[in-house]
Amino acid sequence: MPVHYLAMLYPKPEKLARVEEITQSICEYIKENEPGVLQYQWFKVKDAEKPTIVVWEVYADDAAVETHKTSPKMAWLMKTSQEENNLAEPIKVMPLEEFAGWASLS
Repeated sequence: MPVHYLAMLYPKPEKLARVEEITQSICEYIKENEPGVLQYQWFKVKDAEKPTIVVWEVYADDAAVETHKTSPKMAWLMKTSQEENNLAEPIKVMPLEEFAGWASLS
């Protein structure tokens, strides 16, 4: 059964472009190196009072989640974000539990 997460990031306004740049690198790495990641999409919230990014993540199983969490690229992301002081708040990661609805992604 797939495992779902939603992550919220709040970049500093002057760091938004840098976060977007880092995101491209992260997404490319994951697509090429983490086959257990079924969906990994980053969205900017339109008309937010402050820059807000939502990451929708779907993994094949718990092992894929663990591979992702412990990947060298995720360590690089966390280190770079901290060293460059890119975020206004800590990243909020929320595990999701599906209870209703459907998806038709094509």
